[in-house]
Amino acid sequence: MIERILVAVDGSDHAHKALEAAVELAEGMQKNLQLLIVHVNPSISINEPALGVDLDARIAEEGKHIVEPIHAFLSRRSVPADTLLIAGDPVNEICRVARDQECGLIVMGAGAKGMLAEIVLGSVSHGVLKHAHCPVLTVK
Repeated sequence: MIERILVAVDGSDHAHKALEAAVELAEGMQKNLQLLIVHVNPSISINEPALGVDLDARIAEEGKHIVEPIHAFLSRRSVPADTLLIAGDPVNEICRVARDQECGLIVMGAGAKGMLAEIVLGSVSHGVLKHAHCPVLTVK
């Protein structure tokens, strides 16, 4: 039984399409959404220097740019949603939060933000499909 739907968002077009699909499901099923933004740790990111990064400030700034348009979109819909912004490995954190928050479905985009990220980090959606405790809906 699906009680809550986790939606992994990262600001990409793929993630927005996944959010739209999740909202449609949540409205039809009268379920809540758990929005999750995972900021990749600097230790595994090739775009961030390992030293001198204020991780909390970086996560808050990135999250603000991702969350504001999502909340604007959701304000026009009748779906309750909680937002969680964390740092870590996206595959592990998406699977962990889905389990911890007792989500019965994970909805996510089926595309990376960039080809280099896909090559270096691997496919997040593939990793979640492989390790999630619940069904995963990927949206192209």
